[in-house]
Amino acid sequence: MEKNTTFDNKVQNKTLNWLLESDDMAVKYRTLTEICGSSKGDEIDNLLGSIWEHKSIQGMLKKQDENGLWNEKEYGSFTPLRYLTAFAEFGLQKDKRIEAFVNYSIETLSNEMNNDPSGCYTPLVLRALVMLGYYDRDDVKELIDKFTATQLYDGGFNCQRLLDKKPERKSCYKAAITALLLYAECKRKGVIIDNADQLIQYFTKRDVFYTSDKSKFIIEGRPGWRFIDNFFPVEPMRIGLPLTVAALSILGAGNHPALKKAWEFLNEKTDENGKLILDGTLTKQPCNFGKVGQPNKWVSFYALLAEKYKDQ
Repeated sequence: MEKNTTFDNKVQNKTLNWLLESDDMAVKYRTLTEICGSSKGDEIDNLLGSIWEHKSIQGMLKKQDENGLWNEKEYGSFTPLRYLTAFAEFGLQKDKRIEAFVNYSIETLSNEMNNDPSGCYTPLVLRALVMLGYYDRDDVKELIDKFTATQLYDGGFNCQRLLDKKPERKSCYKAAITALLLYAECKRKGVIIDNADQLIQYFTKRDVFYTSDKSKFIIEGRPGWRFIDNFFPVEPMRIGLPLTVAALSILGAGNHPALKKAWEFLNEKTDENGKLILDGTLTKQPCNFGKVGQPNKWVSFYALLAEKYKDQ
């Protein structure tokens, strides 16, 4: 693949310096730990403490009931996904302040997976649990194993609801993309999933965004799709380009020829300083991850993360 002309060293340094500015502690913390590789020291400890005191985090914690849970009226069945992902994206790790809700979420997911171990929701909740540091729990490992065992013959995934209607149907792109994010986070934590290569091939054979015969742009006309999306907490088909490319890079496909178009798309959305403008975000979420139409550190962070893993 031709050298990426947007993310040269000069631009990367500009982007990195911007992400390390002190106005957003969570982005700074994740940049230091996940891109720069810092893991110890007073600065890291102080940043983590500051994140727990962040108004968005404190606002969420104050909504907990006496059992450490959140009322599901606001987000319905998506409540565990919304809150777990919000904490995970802020870079937080396992903590007694959210332990009751984590236990509740794992139990709820386990019960739901008895009916549908696949789908879109399952891998996104598991991804959040992995990001939060709960990947070493036996019950989480069992859930990951149960989900990954539902991989279909074409390398992707589907939900049981669709398979019940048409058992022979191929994978669903939405389910495959959410599985991709889970597999990538598992790899970053040192958890290797045996059938990851088949999932990577699912995307490379379609140049990421196309049907398997490359005759049609698979996401064309899909409602809600915007390339530079910051749909945090993550929801199916509300997953933007930086997250997708970062996941594939983490899984070792960053330099695959099939990603040429994906890198071109990402370059087109990047300004001369390496900043990405936010195209869209959820209107209802536990905390604010940026304003539409403005340079956004979260999506720029994932773009830089993608670049970091591209050549590894």
